[in-house]
Amino acid sequence: MSKSKRKKVFQSEIKQCKYYVNGMHCASCEVLIEKKLLKKYDDLEFVDASLAKGELNISYKGSKPTEEELNSIFHETGYMFSQKKYYKDLTPLISIKNGFLSINTDKMKTLLRTLFLFIVFVVLFKTLEKSGLASGISVSSSSSYPAFFLFGIVAGLSSCAALIGGLLLSLSKQWSEVYIYSSSKVQKLIPFTMFNIGRIISFTLLGGLLGLLGGTLGLTIEGSSTFTTIGVVLVSLIMAILGLQMLGIEWASKFQFKVPKFISRKITSEEDFQGKYMPLVVGALTFFLPCGFTITAQALALTSGSFLSGAMILLFFSLGTLPILALISLTSVEVSKRPKLNATFNYVAGALVLFFALYNFNAQLNVLGLKSLSDIKLPSYSAPKTSGTSVVEPDKEGYQIINLTASGFEYEIKSGSKIKAGVPTKLVVQNNGIQGCGSYLLARGLMNNYVQLKPGRNEIDLGTPQKGVYKITCTMGMVSPVTVEVI
Repeated sequence: MSKSKRKKVFQSEIKQCKYYVNGMHCASCEVLIEKKLLKKYDDLEFVDASLAKGELNISYKGSKPTEEELNSIFHETGYMFSQKKYYKDLTPLISIKNGFLSINTDKMKTLLRTLFLFIVFVVLFKTLEKSGLASGISVSSSSSYPAFFLFGIVAGLSSCAALIGGLLLSLSKQWSEVYIYSSSKVQKLIPFTMFNIGRIISFTLLGGLLGLLGGTLGLTIEGSSTFTTIGVVLVSLIMAILGLQMLGIEWASKFQFKVPKFISRKITSEEDFQGKYMPLVVGALTFFLPCGFTITAQALALTSGSFLSGAMILLFFSLGTLPILALISLTSVEVSKRPKLNATFNYVAGALVLFFALYNFNAQLNVLGLKSLSDIKLPSYSAPKTSGTSVVEPDKEGYQIINLTASGFEYEIKSGSKIKAGVPTKLVVQNNGIQGCGSYLLARGLMNNYVQLKPGRNEIDLGTPQKGVYKITCTMGMVSPVTVEVI
């Protein structure tokens, strides 16, 4: 028999069948179904599950798995298989028919459960942020290394959770898909472990370089915040899209940041894949997306005067941020192997990622001095402080003096908030124990760079301001801004 004839005979032995699948909600479901079937049935040549089409296509020799077998195998995971096409539940959450109010109970339960968990988390986050948790944990270049570890823990529970924690949460779904059907929890933790290792190595080495540069060149970390602002905005945009995808928003699914399926299959078959080191790189790059606490630690590493001191400061700080990041990692791994729980986790995590993205984006609007949600005056929301509305009169030396107090996690104007354009002006800040990024004050348009506030009285020369409305906030825009109007 010729080679071409043998090939035709072989091809004729391979049969194909298609089942429709209900219950898939992410790419992880695709990989899980494919891997489980290929391991269970030796006669299967190829398995392709498609979330977009809601289909399972099987190429096989011999006998195919029946509809009953498939439903039995995946009973606990919540997937249902049929030779008839499933149609999405397009029933609205609330509708009115013939004068009667109709509620989709399944969608309502999912919505209420997600909203409850989301609200609990947001309230907890805002409470920790405003609680003064960091008031007793202050650090300086002479602080012990364990003090920087505690400082890192506080950072992980506050503003760093919004940026770095939110970033990790948004990426966790993508990384969980890589080892979705691995029986080893250790293997599932590989990308998360790489992320944290990359972060720790980066902070240690670059912290050492900061200390070395600061000691030899007398550098300071004060400088333009433009790079940080652009970075945070871009990361927040990506986080927002990923969050909307996790919430099942269809138009957001057009922007895919997931691992291609052919790569997922290759990784889960335990073959080599160079891209598996990407989490290590992402973790390392978080050094350049600092929260306010990170900026403080970096500044102290810069002024430490040596490679060893700078490295140890940021090593202990990054280790302090590790517990909350590790908790996110472990939670992601635990829920990834339980599709029903994973679906709920995706909704809650998606809502949280979207919250963090909007929180960070809103903060950057404050940094840029633009209108933001912080300008909305609501009883339950800390609005910009504008204690004085009168025009500040020049003192005997001809300077307009704006008096500001900084304590806890807020600024407050004690003088008038209006000044005249073209008149020499000074900003006098009484630092009574400001926390986190609040110790790095920024006023876009009034100041060229941000200024590190020292304990007690701080005097900042603003030159001769031009007409406009300016916001005084921290380098990350997370301290509720106060406004100054130049008339």
